[in-house]
Amino acid sequence: MREPKQKMKESVNSKESVLAFERFIVSEYLRYGSVDEILRANRFKNLGVSYPGIYHILKRWGVVRSLGRASLPLTETLEFLVRAIEGKVPIQTLYRRMPPSFRPTLATVHRVYNETKKLVKQEVEIKERKRIRRVGTALVITPSWDSRQILVARDVSPAKGDIGKPYGSLSLPMGFSKMGEREKAILRVLQQEVFTGKLLESPAEFNKKALGFIDGSEPFMFIDIADVRVAVYHLELPRELSSLENFSSFKLKSFRFERVGEVLMMSQNRYLLRLGIEEIATGYLKYQERLTQATSEPFYMDSIFNRRLALLVAEEEAV
Repeated sequence: MREPKQKMKESVNSKESVLAFERFIVSEYLRYGSVDEILRANRFKNLGVSYPGIYHILKRWGVVRSLGRASLPLTETLEFLVRAIEGKVPIQTLYRRMPPSFRPTLATVHRVYNETKKLVKQEVEIKERKRIRRVGTALVITPSWDSRQILVARDVSPAKGDIGKPYGSLSLPMGFSKMGEREKAILRVLQQEVFTGKLLESPAEFNKKALGFIDGSEPFMFIDIADVRVAVYHLELPRELSSLENFSSFKLKSFRFERVGEVLMMSQNRYLLRLGIEEIATGYLKYQERLTQATSEPFYMDSIFNRRLALLVAEEEAV
């Protein structure tokens, strides 16, 4: 007969094993962005957990699941279209030159292109109900001591040199969302692109703290990038989360705070900033100025990409 202390020790070890396994599953999800990708990445291992089992783990840990083109990065399609527009190369011709690693299908590229053309033809007003197919969330995060510094990091997703997407382009935390989401959308981005380590360390504690400082957040601007309308939020971190050692992500690395003016100076190098970052930085300066005038209504800015596409549309219609 086993001693009570031995049973207690085995029980503790069992709980620790379960916790370690669940932490691994959550970590893999945050790394790959979908359950399918977890199973694909671990195809030579018997994980011992089913699809529903993984979803139950994610729910227990309070993980806000990924949305949108999780397995097909929008950036890849956008960079392709930028190259097509700037080089005035027919989409189909350019597509034939792409390497096998280029994941978007020709149909996807055409769909994004055609939907964006429809959008840029419309009069752009923030209150107008435009036909937006996708929505996203971007975060301008500032430390507790200085609202003129914003959190940026290097995008370490795979490089696509053939389409002008270099490894390590500077980015803000951002991702896809559901229509009408606010706090949940912000929490998703924080979990996946800012505080991944904090979530894995103590999910209940982190989620409670995060919901505390994002409560009641409203977007200060909107920006359309292709067929995605991105709501941009300003978050001022509490002092205990403002130091750089708190930040971690599988998608972003080398976090640092930069003055907004410095970020705009970087925009002179077209390969340095992720699409939309220059416009968001400009919008944040405008937002700060409006705060001094007691004006809090969100405003709209169009992306440089959409403006380029609008010019192309105008040229096509003029022919």
